[in-house]
Amino acid sequence: MRKIPIIYVLLLAAFIASCASTVLERKTFKGYTVGKELTAPIGVPFLIDQDGTVETVKTWVGLLYSPNGWKIEQRYSADFIRKELIYSGKSGNTIEMSYREFRGGLAAPAFYQNLKYDLSESKKITFQNFQIEIINAGNQSITYRIVKD
Repeated sequence: MRKIPIIYVLLLAAFIASCASTVLERKTFKGYTVGKELTAPIGVPFLIDQDGTVETVKTWVGLLYSPNGWKIEQRYSADFIRKELIYSGKSGNTIEMSYREFRGGLAAPAFYQNLKYDLSESKKITFQNFQIEIINAGNQSITYRIVKD
């Protein structure tokens, strides 16, 4: 029986280790600023609240499956939740918004809600733990300030 030189074993181990997944970036972030006046157009999330982490991962998949052999993808932690408020427009003194929630990077249909707020009652609206002051609202955009989170 022939023995395999240790150098070949070490080279094989190094090759296998280099093919493993590599985390390029790990992020946790808040997509809003308390106290700052901002403007957002209709249909675009103007408040984004995220909990959990998102990793950008590079994985070796082979040259048959990718031009350079690598696949780069986003991986969400099991506890990842993204909440969005989207301005939908104004009718009279009433503004309309949509709330949607994503879990693990996927939309959760059970967590979708249409909201209406009457600005003649108050220019400050409350949704979940957020208090938002509406400075100006029209059929093109909304100008607002997050007062409390």
